[in-house]
Amino acid sequence: MQKYKFKYLFLTVIFCFIIPLFSLVYAQEPVQFSARYPKQVAEGQEFEISFNLNTQGGSNFKSPSFRGFDLLYGPSQSQSSNIQIINGVASQSYNFSYSYVIKALKTGNYAIGKASINVNGKKYESENININVVKGNAGSNSNTQNNNRGRNSQSAPTQGDKEISSKDLFIRASANKTQVYQGEEIILSYKIYTAVSLSQYNIYKTPSIKGFWSEELKDMPQQEAKTEVINGKRYTVAELRRIAIYPQESGSLSIDPLEIEAIAQVPVQNQRQRTGSIFDFFDDPFFASVVNVKKNLKSNTLRIKVKPLPEKNKPASFTGLVGNYTCKFEYDKNKQIKANDAITFKFTVKGQGNIQLINQPELVFPPDFEVYEPKISTQINANANGLSGSKTFEFIVVPRNPGVYKINSFTYSFFNPQKADYLNQTIDEITLNIAPSEGNGTGNNLQTQSKLALLNNDIEYIAKNTHFSPKGNAFFLSFYFYLSLGLCFFCFIAYLFYNHKRLKQELDIVGTQNKKALKKAKKCLKKANQYLKQNAKDLFYIEISQALWGFLSQKLNISLAELSIDNVGKTLSEQNISEDLIQNFLVTLDHCEYERFAPQGNSQESMEHIYNEALDVIYKLVKELK
Repeated sequence: MQKYKFKYLFLTVIFCFIIPLFSLVYAQEPVQFSARYPKQVAEGQEFEISFNLNTQGGSNFKSPSFRGFDLLYGPSQSQSSNIQIINGVASQSYNFSYSYVIKALKTGNYAIGKASINVNGKKYESENININVVKGNAGSNSNTQNNNRGRNSQSAPTQGDKEISSKDLFIRASANKTQVYQGEEIILSYKIYTAVSLSQYNIYKTPSIKGFWSEELKDMPQQEAKTEVINGKRYTVAELRRIAIYPQESGSLSIDPLEIEAIAQVPVQNQRQRTGSIFDFFDDPFFASVVNVKKNLKSNTLRIKVKPLPEKNKPASFTGLVGNYTCKFEYDKNKQIKANDAITFKFTVKGQGNIQLINQPELVFPPDFEVYEPKISTQINANANGLSGSKTFEFIVVPRNPGVYKINSFTYSFFNPQKADYLNQTIDEITLNIAPSEGNGTGNNLQTQSKLALLNNDIEYIAKNTHFSPKGNAFFLSFYFYLSLGLCFFCFIAYLFYNHKRLKQELDIVGTQNKKALKKAKKCLKKANQYLKQNAKDLFYIEISQALWGFLSQKLNISLAELSIDNVGKTLSEQNISEDLIQNFLVTLDHCEYERFAPQGNSQESMEHIYNEALDVIYKLVKELK
């Protein structure tokens, strides 16, 4: 029974509301796509530019570059509709708006260009936008600015809605120690805390670390984004940078802030105008969308108190090494050493601290030993806990005479900050018994005997068996002479062909750029595939992003600084790339950025999907850009 009631109710709606629509005559307006903007603004003023379409079905909107201005917000999309029925004639008006808030940077006349949009397969362009930026205070034009925003209050949120609070997005610098000895290791960590969605960030100013020796800690395990609750608010936390620093002077030292530029995605709601008519029932509902909002962030300044190394009990062998180390001095004790045989001594210092500051020990060999410059090998492990590793000094010496020799004991010293004291490691005295060389007598006697044997010859340094060629076997004008001549001529012709081909390739700039672009993209994709197998999420998405942007930059000979999400579609359209492929490229970039920062985006399946998308879109672009 309820089924039949619903059926009758549905038919009643059809006859009462929908069928009468077909009897109405609609007055169709021509398609118009226009821009609304102020013709004159003050230097430093924030103002709005909107692009309006008076019909439905718009797609592939492309904004101008806004070169010379700072883009603060946008695009914000909104729509409104209105239906009027006069004398049985119904007229319906639509308005789709794309709004931007930008800031004037310097005085001058700026030509921003045109925006474009497709409607039913036809391309429409707005008028050229020319804005004159004059000297003055942005506050003096606040009324004009507010009026402009008031006229488009349904197209974009207010300025307050566009700003991101410092409580929603900030970065924090921290140190594992704030009071250390000179030369002691400190681990700095920079983390970003966000309660909003981030699309990307860029470190544009690294901190000045005056008075410190620093080392970037790159060989760290992959860390997933975590959540922390601060003052009752939940944040997603990710580590941006970690470095090890070593103070080179004592006193109160400061570390300047790290500065980044972050682009957050702020959700907004499209607003529409209510007509109060029954046709509002058939209008589209509110749809949530997001806009990109740029925010510059600074970390806090850190202050480190550095204590000088104590003078008390400082050993004479101390050279400034700070940390926790062990020393080892070794050679082949089981080998019988003879005069003129080489001996290898290895002195190794291993531990935690600044490995680069490990100095050569004061090792003294006997005068009869010929000593060569030591070979130095360094192994450094830079992990999340700081620097560790070893440094080895390999000495090669040659005893020239047999006998018993001693290598005196020596001391290697370093300062241990955990114990706040100097530690000495003493290498015991070594006794070497050098046997005579093969033969009779000492090494010097052997050298004397060899010289006497040489003097017994009537003529020195003349070969005894001289070979003479038979007469008539000269090389000149022989078979091998002509063969060699022919080979030289052949090699010369081959070189001419090779040089001609090389010059032709150098002149073919487009072909060379294409090969380089594909080669670079393949290299990035190969690395991405390796990180995919290792489940290294961040490194994987970085390589995918570099493959996409780097390929486009190299292929079109455009610097990366000039490419952005806003203009990449326009750039590809100018190269006659199909709209489907452009959308695939943009979607792949969006997926890559989203999965990179989303906490749930670390699954193997998601990474494989992004990898296949990037591989497919790059090879399709290769075919269409030939």
